[in-house]
Amino acid sequence: MEKNVEKRVAIVTGASSGIGLATAKMLIEKGVKVYGLAKNEFVCDFDYIQCDVTNLQEIENTYKTIFEKEGRIDYLVNCAGMGISGSVENSPNEQIQKIFAVNFFGTVNMCKLIIPYMRKNNYGKIVNISSVAGELPIPFQTFYSSTKASIESFTAGLAMEVKPFGIKAVCVLPGDTKTGFTKAREKNELDDASYGKRVEKSVGQMEKDEQNGMTADSVAKVICKALFKKNPKPINVVGFKYKVFIFLSKILPKKFVYNILYKLYAK
Repeated sequence: MEKNVEKRVAIVTGASSGIGLATAKMLIEKGVKVYGLAKNEFVCDFDYIQCDVTNLQEIENTYKTIFEKEGRIDYLVNCAGMGISGSVENSPNEQIQKIFAVNFFGTVNMCKLIIPYMRKNNYGKIVNISSVAGELPIPFQTFYSSTKASIESFTAGLAMEVKPFGIKAVCVLPGDTKTGFTKAREKNELDDASYGKRVEKSVGQMEKDEQNGMTADSVAKVICKALFKKNPKPINVVGFKYKVFIFLSKILPKKFVYNILYKLYAK
C-alpha cells in the first residue's frame, strides 16, 4: 500500500449514488480529499461539483477549478454510467448513441483531459469501471456489454501510453451489484412479438441477480485497493465467483460459454 494517501486528491464521477457514492465515502474515510461529480445536483457530505461527463467544457472547467485549489489531482475513478435493455434489432439509434456517449465516451473524456494535470506531478491513478458483462456479454443488454468491453480495451491501451508519465490506468469489473442502477435502467418498449417473452424474462432474471448481488461497498473496497496499491493489477474482478466465471470463460470453448449464457438469458 502506498504511503501518505491522506494527502491525495481524488475525483469520482457518478458520485450521487451506487458504486460512485460508496467509493467517495470510503476514500474520505481513508483521509483522501474527494470531489464527487454527477450530472444532477444531490445532497452529500463531501465536496460536490455538477458535471456532465459528456460535456468537454464542463470537465475542463472542473479540472481547472480543482487543480487551482489543490495543486494536484491524484486519483480519477470513473463510475458514471447507465444501462439499457432490449433487442439489438429494435433498439433506437438514439438510445444506443446515448449509452455509448455516457459509458464509453464519458470515460474517454474524463481520461483524456485529466492526463495533463497528472503529468504535471508525474503521478496519477485512473480506475475505470468495466463489468463482468464486458467479458461475458448479456443478450438483450448487448449494448451495455459492448460499452464495458470497449472500456476494458481502451484502458489497456491508455495504460501503456501514460506509463512513462507515472500514471497508471486499471479496470475494475463488478458482477451483479445491488444499487439503484437496476431501477434506472432504460428499457426498450418497442420489441415486437418475434421475441415473445424472451426480453422480459432475460431482463427480469438480470434484475433479480442484481438485487441479490454484492453491495456497492464491496466494489468500492476493490477500487480503493487498486488506487492505494503501488502496482495494481490491470484487471480487478470483484467477487470470487465472478473471478471463477471469467477464468473458466477463457479456458473453455467459446461455443460452450455462449451456449450457457444463451440458456440463462436468451432462451
